[in-house]
Amino acid sequence: MRRLVPRLLVPRWVIALGAFAVMASVGAVAVALRRTPPADWRHAIATSFTPRAEGSHMVEPLSDGGRVELTLDAEMQHAAERLLGEADPIQGAAVLVSVDDGRVLALAGRHRNAPQTNDVRLATSAWAPAASVFKLITTAALLGENVTPETRVCYHGGVHSVEADNLEDHPELDKRCKSLGYGLAKSQNAILARLAHDHLDPVKLERAARALGFGEAPALELPTTASTLSLPSDPLAFARVAAGFWNSSLSALHGALLAATIARGGEMPTLHMVERVVDGSGRAQPLPARAAPHRALPASTADSLARMMVGTTEWGSANRAFRDRSTGRRRLEGVRVAGKTGTLTGHDDSGLAYSWFVGFAPANHPQVAFAVLLGRADEADVRAAEVARALVASWLTSGDRAAVFATR
Repeated sequence: MRRLVPRLLVPRWVIALGAFAVMASVGAVAVALRRTPPADWRHAIATSFTPRAEGSHMVEPLSDGGRVELTLDAEMQHAAERLLGEADPIQGAAVLVSVDDGRVLALAGRHRNAPQTNDVRLATSAWAPAASVFKLITTAALLGENVTPETRVCYHGGVHSVEADNLEDHPELDKRCKSLGYGLAKSQNAILARLAHDHLDPVKLERAARALGFGEAPALELPTTASTLSLPSDPLAFARVAAGFWNSSLSALHGALLAATIARGGEMPTLHMVERVVDGSGRAQPLPARAAPHRALPASTADSLARMMVGTTEWGSANRAFRDRSTGRRRLEGVRVAGKTGTLTGHDDSGLAYSWFVGFAPANHPQVAFAVLLGRADEADVRAAEVARALVASWLTSGDRAAVFATR
């Protein structure tokens, strides 16, 4: 039997509307397929980092017409590049970061063979020995073993080397007795080597180094390399490493991070330099989540380190860079700076004389941390501490800070 099915009558206007909806959907899909995906901003800044100044900050253009808005301060970036040019090392780097939130304010690298190029790889890679900056790690480890800034050592020599007799008592030679605080501020090798020999071992020193970032590439939107450390078991070789003579490397970026960690009372910030990414259509792109700051040092250890680092600029190894010898007055009027020098010559095949200065300012209320690294042809060339002082001076007089510090 044939079954009759009622015929469904559909108004023509409904059919037309449905057809229009289908065509619109197809068109939308076609447009979506033709749309250029947003440029890979990470790849872009990693392979060609040439930001331009826009107002007070720096911007990296993207191939799709978008932009990466950076934390770099245009005035401070220019100052860092200019100061490296004036120092004219064979290669060098300068980094300035905000203590409060880890923003990178200046990231500069310069090679004499390409003086017009800002090669940031010289700032983000660990191409130089840590030298006496490593004494900060050794001192942090010593403080963790109940050695105090007032702990005294009687010593001889130690100005340019550490020898086996520096690790033993020699009353007939040990005519000077000074504290750990003196040893760090003056970068006195015999004091740091003897205290490390007496109170530390490779396990303890490596633990302190790892807590402060050695062995792990610093987090940043640009590629970075890890600072390295190799600790021998031989007592004399170990003491020399503890004093900063060899077996450790450091990037300028990591040097600034170390200083910022001490300035923050032992809390290590996460460095970053990308504020916002906008694609070619004007849409803000999501940024990866940043890790929260974490505690790398006890607050008491960081406070002791900070106070000893002030000695470096007030009467220690960077005294000449930060104080006028004829008047005794600070070159940065009314502002104390905490820092650590590092100098090393003839300990690798590069032929370079290395000069370091890492620190933070103002010492009593830290706002910026910095690192300057110079690989020079001659140890008598301009020193990193002088460039660092000029960098801090530029920061003090930039923006609206000039009026603030002028009234102090």
